[in-house]
Amino acid sequence: MPTQTAPYRTRVALQNVGCKLNNYEVEALKNGFHGRGYEIVPFDAEADIYVVNTCTVTGAGDADSRKAVRRAQRTNPMAKVVATGCYAQRRPDELRDAGADLVIGNGDKTNLIEHVESHLENGFVPHSLEQVPQTTAFLQIDGAVEQGRTRGTLQVQDGCDEHCTYCIIPTVRGPGASRPVEEIMQQGRRMVEAGYQELALTGVHTGSYGYDQSAPDALVPLLEQLETIDGLERLRLNSIEPAYVSDALIDYAATSAKFCHHFHIPLQSGDDHILKRMGRHYTRAHYAERVEKIAAALPHCAIGADVMVGFPGEAEEHFANTYDLIAALPMTYLHVFPFSLRDGTPAEKLADHQSAPTKSERSHRLRQLGREKRLAFHRLFVDQELAVLVENRRDKTTGLAVGMSANYIKALFATTEIPSNQFVRLRISQAREDLVFGEVINYDR
Repeated sequence: MPTQTAPYRTRVALQNVGCKLNNYEVEALKNGFHGRGYEIVPFDAEADIYVVNTCTVTGAGDADSRKAVRRAQRTNPMAKVVATGCYAQRRPDELRDAGADLVIGNGDKTNLIEHVESHLENGFVPHSLEQVPQTTAFLQIDGAVEQGRTRGTLQVQDGCDEHCTYCIIPTVRGPGASRPVEEIMQQGRRMVEAGYQELALTGVHTGSYGYDQSAPDALVPLLEQLETIDGLERLRLNSIEPAYVSDALIDYAATSAKFCHHFHIPLQSGDDHILKRMGRHYTRAHYAERVEKIAAALPHCAIGADVMVGFPGEAEEHFANTYDLIAALPMTYLHVFPFSLRDGTPAEKLADHQSAPTKSERSHRLRQLGREKRLAFHRLFVDQELAVLVENRRDKTTGLAVGMSANYIKALFATTEIPSNQFVRLRISQAREDLVFGEVINYDR
């Protein structure tokens, strides 16, 4: 690494487009830039360097990535605009056309700051866009992130070997790669020492942690080791695939004092025929059994799912099977999205693609079901106590303080004295679909 640091008034703004792993990478880059003397500013402020971590999971991700690049260029036409991430890996020329001065692929993201500095000094442009990247190093977070979140995210894995027929991610992220345990532990300790009380583990395919190292049972021991970090109060999994929700993981979650009672388990479809066409390696019966076992072992556990509608060949009866499965299960929230064709995926060649109106109508029905599920879950806590971790933001509409519970409930409450990153116990007075309202009972001063 270069030994010199940037003048402090060199301003850097970073924007995440897409998933929670992308957000981790933005937090890590903020941490790295700040450590070298750059000033981190909001993305809508005037900066000298803008970095956009792009997404290409759907066409909307592509469009949002281009918009972010154009927005940066409009905010300060004299600034350098850097694009990285999955869309940068897949369609670098489209981002250059949108106004990016520098495009850096996923395989070279850990060297992004060095490449930016080289570009500023001598115009060097790295050729880092190999066809399929291979993760050999992970971005680090060494302490508190400037303008970062109260709840910390810790990457433990990258890449994917599943090759679902609709998904471009194995091409733009590469094969599965597990981060070394000691490196995870070292970063976890540094983050907790810097003040983080909650860490959420993230990756492209977190449940496959250890599989590339011939250690398919490595995830639970990793969680158990992380629990030993002094000062860590909460440990969360951002997402895990159905086939990797093991009995050992459920048993661990049910007995742990620190693991958050929150599982996000992508479903995609509740119909076996469509699951097979998607290349998903489980059945609706297996998914239902896992969710029901979690709900029985962890009362009031938040259980969410990603659901895709309008996959090629999805007839009304297939969609009905998905709807009925979700309606019957103790799900608490849904992320619903229409199938988006990605060039180069096997799904591109499948017959019977659905129309946009069909996808829109099915999305609407499932989202309504998701809203009903979430409201019913939130109503369980009215007149009950709920512990939340106070975040470093206020609700834009009400101006109230914001906290997040271990079981993924957003709570708003009035306070003028409680700082962020404190645990507060609330009595819940009102439930809405998207959040609950509460009154402070006590907190640790």
